[in-house]
Amino acid sequence: MDTNSHHFDQFFHYVITFIFLAFALILASENAVASSIKTDAEALLLFKNMIQKDPSGVLSGWQLKNNPCSWNGVTCNSLGRVTTLDLQQSELVGEVSFSPFNSLDMLTVLNLSSNSFHVNASTSLSQLPYSLKQLELSFSGLAGFVPENFFERCPNLEYVSLSFNNLTGSLPQNFLLHTDKLQYLSMDYNNLTGSISDLKIETCNSLLRLDLSGNQITDSIPAALSNCTTLQELVLAENYFSGPIPNSFGELKSLQRLDLSKNHLTGWIPSELGNSCSSLFELKLSNNNITGSIPNSFSSCSSLQNLDLSNNNLTGSFPDSILQNLASLETLQMSSNKISGPFPASLSFCKKLRVIDFSSNMIKGIIPPDLCPGASSLEELRAPDNSLYGPIPSQLSQCSQLKTIDFSLNYLNGSIPSELVKLENLEQLIAWYNSLEGNIPAELGKCSNLKNLILNNNYLSGKIPVELFNCGNLEWISLTSNGLSGEIPKEFSHLSRLAVLQLANNSLSGQIPSELVNCSSLVWLDLSSNRLTGEIPPRLGRQQGAKALSGILSGNTLVFVRNVGNSCKGVGGLLEFYGIHPERLLQVPSLKSCDFTRLYSGPVLSAFTRYQTIEYLDLSYNELRGKIPDEFGDMIALQVLVISHNQLSGEIPSSLGGLKNLGVFDASHNRLQGQIPDSFSLLSFLVQIDLSNNELTGQIPQRGQLSTLPASQYANNPGLCGVPLPECQYTSPATNTNGDGGGGKRNSTSSWANSIVLGVLISIASVCILIVWAIAMRARRREAEGVKMLSSLSANYAASTWKIDKEKEPLSINVATFQRQLRKLKFSQLIEATNGFSAASLIGSGGFGEVFKATLKDGSSVAIKKLIRLSCQGDREFMAEMETLGKIKHKNLVPLLGYCKVGEERLLVYEFMEYGSLEEMLHGKTRTRDRRILTWEERKKIARGAAKGLCFLHHNCIPHIIHRDMKSSNVLLDNEMDARVSDFGMARLISALDTHLSVSTLAGTPGYVPPEYYQSFRCTAKGDVYSFGVVLLELLTGKRPTDKEDFGDTNLVGWVKMKVREGKSMEVIDQELVSVTKGNDEAEVLEVKEMIRYLEITMQCVEDFASKRPNMLQVVAMLRELMPGSSSSNSG
Repeated sequence: MDTNSHHFDQFFHYVITFIFLAFALILASENAVASSIKTDAEALLLFKNMIQKDPSGVLSGWQLKNNPCSWNGVTCNSLGRVTTLDLQQSELVGEVSFSPFNSLDMLTVLNLSSNSFHVNASTSLSQLPYSLKQLELSFSGLAGFVPENFFERCPNLEYVSLSFNNLTGSLPQNFLLHTDKLQYLSMDYNNLTGSISDLKIETCNSLLRLDLSGNQITDSIPAALSNCTTLQELVLAENYFSGPIPNSFGELKSLQRLDLSKNHLTGWIPSELGNSCSSLFELKLSNNNITGSIPNSFSSCSSLQNLDLSNNNLTGSFPDSILQNLASLETLQMSSNKISGPFPASLSFCKKLRVIDFSSNMIKGIIPPDLCPGASSLEELRAPDNSLYGPIPSQLSQCSQLKTIDFSLNYLNGSIPSELVKLENLEQLIAWYNSLEGNIPAELGKCSNLKNLILNNNYLSGKIPVELFNCGNLEWISLTSNGLSGEIPKEFSHLSRLAVLQLANNSLSGQIPSELVNCSSLVWLDLSSNRLTGEIPPRLGRQQGAKALSGILSGNTLVFVRNVGNSCKGVGGLLEFYGIHPERLLQVPSLKSCDFTRLYSGPVLSAFTRYQTIEYLDLSYNELRGKIPDEFGDMIALQVLVISHNQLSGEIPSSLGGLKNLGVFDASHNRLQGQIPDSFSLLSFLVQIDLSNNELTGQIPQRGQLSTLPASQYANNPGLCGVPLPECQYTSPATNTNGDGGGGKRNSTSSWANSIVLGVLISIASVCILIVWAIAMRARRREAEGVKMLSSLSANYAASTWKIDKEKEPLSINVATFQRQLRKLKFSQLIEATNGFSAASLIGSGGFGEVFKATLKDGSSVAIKKLIRLSCQGDREFMAEMETLGKIKHKNLVPLLGYCKVGEERLLVYEFMEYGSLEEMLHGKTRTRDRRILTWEERKKIARGAAKGLCFLHHNCIPHIIHRDMKSSNVLLDNEMDARVSDFGMARLISALDTHLSVSTLAGTPGYVPPEYYQSFRCTAKGDVYSFGVVLLELLTGKRPTDKEDFGDTNLVGWVKMKVREGKSMEVIDQELVSVTKGNDEAEVLEVKEMIRYLEITMQCVEDFASKRPNMLQVVAMLRELMPGSSSSNSG
C-alpha cells in the first residue's frame, strides 16, 4: 500500500511539474509573440517616420494603439506576425531606408512600387530580411549600386522586380549566385553599365524570366545563361551588347520569348536557335547588325507568333520552307534589311498572319496573286521601297480584314483594282511613286473606313470621283503629281475630318471651291501648279476649325520634303514615310532634280490639335486673279502662305500682319501694288518672304525683320525702296530766300574801323585757306595711300571679293577688342599685317569664310577670319553675338580677341595657333611641321583637350552653345600641342544673320554629320558628340572621315563599325602608331590596350541612335579614367 502510494505521489509530482512547465512555456511563447508583434509594429512606425508626404493618408491609421495587422497595406499570419507589406501606388514621398524591415523576420512579400521614394540601393538592399520571397520595387526611386551579397542575404527570394529605377554601375560577378529559388528577375530600364560576360551563372535551375532591357550593359551576352535551362523569357533589349548571339542558346528548350532587339549584335543568327524553338512564340532581334541569311532550321519554330528581324543586314531570300511550317505566325517584321528574291508566295500558308512588313528591302518581282485568301487574317501589308513590279493583284480583296496597304516607292503599273471596294475595313491605301495609271476607281467611295488615300507621283488621269466623298473618315488625300483634270469637286466639303489635301502638279482647272471652308479639320492645303482660275475665295479665311482633332493622323509617319532652291515648283510636299530610308529619295529622279531638297521628319505639323485651322496654304503657279482676301488675316494658325506665280493684283492686306505664326510668305511674280503694310513689322516668326517681281512702291518697313532680309526678295519692284534696297529719295519744297533789296541808303564813305575789320578778315581767310589746303593735301596723300591699300585687297588673290565701297573712311574703322593690348587696332593695320590679305597670308578656308595670318607691328600674330558675305544687314544681331562669344574663355577654346564690320564685310580676330589644325597635322600632304606623325601621348592629349572644350560649351557656358560643325579642322593646336576648339558659335551667328542659307550649311560637314540630321536637321548636343567621335576616329585611325579609296560607298564610321563587328579592332588603328608599339614590352602592350579602350569610348560617341550616346561630361569622365592617377586629375 505504501509502495503504491509512493508511486502515486511520484506520478502526481511529475504531472504537476509537466503542467507547470507547459504553462510556463505557453506564457513565454505568448510573451515572445507579443514582443515580436510589438517589434513588428515599431519597425513599421520607424519606416512611417521616414515618409515626408502622404497625400492620401494611407499611413494615418498606423498607430501603436491599433493592432498592426489592421493597418493599411499590412497582412499578418495566424500568430499576428507581419508577412506582407503592400504599399504600391500610395503616392508616398520621402528619403527612406529599408533597415526597419530587417526586424520583420517573417516578412515574405514587400511591395513598395510606384511611389516617390529616394532609396540608396547599395545599403537598403542589404538590409532586407532573410525570410523575404517576393520583392516588388519598380518605380520606387531606387538609386545606386546593386550590392554583391543581395541574394546571399535573401536566398529565399522567388520574385524580384527592380524595374524603372536609377540603379547604376555594373552587376557584381557573383550577383546571381545563391539564386536556387529565384524564378523572376526584372531589372529593366535602369542605368546599369559595364559587362556581364563574366557573370557567374551556376545555380539558376528555377529561373523562368530574366529582364535586363533598357540599360547600358556592354560586351558580349554571357553564354552561361544557357545553364538556366528552365528559362522561358529572356529580355536583353535596348543595351549595348555586341558580338554574336551565343550558339548555346539552342539548349534553352523551354524558351518562349527571346528579345535581343536594339543592341550591337553581329554575326549570323545561330542555326542552333532554330533546333530548339518548338516552344518559342516571340523572337525579336531587330535593330542590330546581324548579317547572313535566315536559317532553315526556323521551320521547327511551329509555335512562333511574332518574328521581328527588322533593321539588320540580313541577305538572301526568305525561305519558303520556313513559312510553310509557321502556322501560328501572326506578325512578320522584316523591314530595313537586304532581303532579295521574290515576294514569298508561301505566306499564303500562314492563316493567322496579321502583319507583313518588308519595307526597305531588295525584293523584286510581282505581288503573289494567291497571297489572299490564303493569309485570310491579314490586316497590314507593307512593302514600300522595294523593286516590285506588275499590277496590284485584285485578289487582295479576298483578305477581308486588310486595313493597310502600302506599296510606295516601287515600280507597280496598271490600274488600281476596283475590287478593293470589298475591303470594308481598309483604312490606308498608300502607293505613292509608282507607275499606276488610269482613273481613280469610283468604287473606293464604298470603303467607309478609308482614312488615307496617298497616290501621289503616279500616272493617274481623269477626274477626281465625287463618290470618294462618301468616305467620311478621310483624313489625308494626296494626289500630287499625276495627270488629273477637271474641276476640284465642291463635295470635298463633306469631309469634316480631312486634315491634309494635296492636289498639286496636275491639270486641274476651274475655280477654287469656296466650300472647302467647311472642311473644319483642314490644316494643310496644296493646290499649286495647276490651271486654276478666278479669285481666291475669301470664305477660305473664315474656316472655323474643328473643336477636337484627337487621333487625326496620329498613326502616320510624316515627312515634309521641302524644295529650298528654284529647281522645282512649289514649297514641297508631305509624304507618308513609314519604313523608308531618307537616302532612298535621292534615287527618285523627280526629286533628285530638285538640287536643294531637304527632309524634315517628326512633328512637321506642330499645331494639329492646337488651332485646328489651316497652317499650310500653297496656291502658287496657277492663273488666279483678283485680290488677296482680307479674311486671310483671320487664319491665326497659318505658318506657310505661298501665292506666287499668279496674276493677283491690288494691295497686300494689312490684316496679314496679324498672322503671328507666319514663317513663310511668298507672293512673288504677281501684279501686287501699293506699299508693304507696316503691320508686317510685327511678324516676329517670319524667316522667309518673297515679294519680288510685283509693282510695289514706297519704303520697306524698317522695324521688325523685313529690312534684314535679302534684297533679292524685293527685286523688280521699281517703286520700292529702303534697306535692303537703295535709300528712298525725298524732295523737299523750295523755300523763298529772296530778301529786301533796298535796306536804306548807305553813307558814301566807309569809316576807318570798317576798313580795319575788312583787312583782318581777309588775313584770317588767307591763313584758313592755307591751313585747309595743307590738310587737303595731307588727306589726298592719305587717300592715295588708302586707295592703294584698298586696291591691294582686290589685286591680291583671295577666294572671295571685298565689298566696302559704301563705307566712308573704311581704313580708320576701329576693331572692337576684348583684350587691352589690342584696343587701338584699326582695319588699316589688319591690311598691313596681312599684306593686303594676300594669298601668302591665307592659311585656311571653310564653310564660314577664309582665315588669314596677320603679323602685327609688335611682332605678335593673330588669325583673322573673313566671314562669308551675308545677304542681310543684321548689324545688331552681329554685335550681340560677338559680345556674347567674346566673353567665353576656356583653356581649350580658341578665344575671340575682337571683331569689326567694314562695308558688307565682317572680320573676326582670333588668337593665332602655332601648330595649325589637327586636320593639317593628321592629313597634310607633306611631312613637315604641318604633317608629322603624332605620338600616342600627343593624340591622347589632343582628345582630352578637345573633349574638355566641347564639354565647356555644352554644360558650363552661359548660354549653352551647340557647335554644329565639330571636325578636325576646327581643333587647333597651340605651341604646347594643347587642343583648342575653334569656330564655336559660328553656325549660331550665321543662322542669326541669314536664315536663308541652306540648312546643310549650318548642320555640319559631310563625314561628321550624325544620322538624325538627315531627317530633322535639328542640331543637338548629342549631334556634336557624334561629330567629336569622328574626330576621335581620325586620331585613332589617321584616316579622313570620307575617302572612296579606303571606304568605297561608306565612310570612316561605317568602316570602323564593320571592322569592330568582325572582331578586327586592331586593323583600324593607325599603322604609324602600331609600328611604333609592336613588341612585347609591358608598357607597349598596355598602350595597345589603351588604344582599344579609346576605340570603345569612340564607338559609344558614334552610336546611330542619339539617345545611346553619352553626353560630353560623360565622355570627359571616361577619358579621365584612362589617365594614370585619374582620381586626382583635374577636369579643367
